[in-house]
Amino acid sequence: MNKHLDITQDRDLLQGSSGLHNMDPRLKVLTSFVLAATVALTNNWISLLGLMGTSMLLAIWGKLPLSKVASRLAALDSILVILWLTLPLTYGGEKYYLGHIPIYVEGLKTALAITLRSNAALLGFMALLGTTPMHKNLEALRSFYFPQKLILLLHFTYRYGHVLVKEALKVQQAMELRGFDPKLNLFTLRSYGNFMGVIFLKAFKRAERVTNAMALRGFHGSFPELEPPKKVSLAEITKCAVFCAIFVGCAVI
Repeated sequence: MNKHLDITQDRDLLQGSSGLHNMDPRLKVLTSFVLAATVALTNNWISLLGLMGTSMLLAIWGKLPLSKVASRLAALDSILVILWLTLPLTYGGEKYYLGHIPIYVEGLKTALAITLRSNAALLGFMALLGTTPMHKNLEALRSFYFPQKLILLLHFTYRYGHVLVKEALKVQQAMELRGFDPKLNLFTLRSYGNFMGVIFLKAFKRAERVTNAMALRGFHGSFPELEPPKKVSLAEITKCAVFCAIFVGCAVI
């Protein structure tokens, strides 16, 4: 399977013994909510730079592998390149000319703001959520009284998402072995439509098999708690409060 399409958690992020790895998942989920809210509400440059710097501190504290961080950020920024190629040329009022090409200042500012927001959020989520196993993150959501159906949806999306990607790659390889050459014509569009239909049918059949298997094992809509929730230490609460205060402080500057 193509490693770039694997949506499971990175083991290199999970393996570690830093203070962030050992922090209670509930506190990390709470800090992630605060980070998401402040990134969404922040408008000025000082705040965005402050959020980016704080996310970097979290990554350093979690001792995240530099190669993994760089590859994830590079994947995100490769998508954001589209904004840098379009917004400065189309969005805004005041403009300057680079030769005969108009460059809009507001478009540049908007592209930079989106880039800072996206990178700060991704880096912070990698440090906070990527250093905790997925099932513990979901248990933390349950402790905040998230709807059980939403938690189950996240669980099965994580559990079987990469399986569907693998099935899609198999179908794609089968099409290529049969000489499929994508072009801008009706045959290609029809082939991609059939491709999506096959993936949908495979997903539906797998969902039926999983549902029947779980029903036979007595599943009633929720997973049992294997261990009681641990008590949160005062030191961990203090660390969480400090980072939450920094995030909120950046948002109100």
